[in-house]
Amino acid sequence: MADDNQPGRLLLGMCGWPCPHWRGRYFPEDLPEEWEFAFYSNDAGSLLLPAADWLSLTPAQIAAWLDDCEPWFRFYLEDPGGDLPPALLRAFGDRLGGVLLADGQPRLPASVPQWRPVSSGEWIETRSGARLCRWDIAGENLRVLRNRLQALPAHTGALLLTGEGETPERLREVLTLAELLGVA
Repeated sequence: MADDNQPGRLLLGMCGWPCPHWRGRYFPEDLPEEWEFAFYSNDAGSLLLPAADWLSLTPAQIAAWLDDCEPWFRFYLEDPGGDLPPALLRAFGDRLGGVLLADGQPRLPASVPQWRPVSSGEWIETRSGARLCRWDIAGENLRVLRNRLQALPAHTGALLLTGEGETPERLREVLTLAELLGVA
């Protein structure tokens, strides 16, 4: 999948890291924990990190992730509210897809892409107008996913999936459907 998910295409990813239920269901049992992100990045083009997850990272951990993924991979960060640590934002470098603002009010340096909410599960980038969608896909079958992809807003650059018990294996299904529908 990694070769198909290039710049200018729909970047698919999951929400949250780490997800313990992925071990044994998505990650092989014998895969070392330090290899998990590299394994994930072979199937994904992005990752949405909740505030608690990314605020607990160190610049060294972020640098290791950057070494493990393609140059077009993007990290999206949930807004923790208040001040954001500049050192962590800088650590993501040009792989930072942006910060999903909680209140919609841009307050970060212009160099940081900022996404304001337009509806539940949908954000718009304040400069480019690109769209980012977060879908809860728990229990959704392929027909429902096809219908949702057909209704995907124009200019959607990233689609981030979540859902209780879901794993990145669903990314493969969604990518296949998106390619067949011409939206990826």
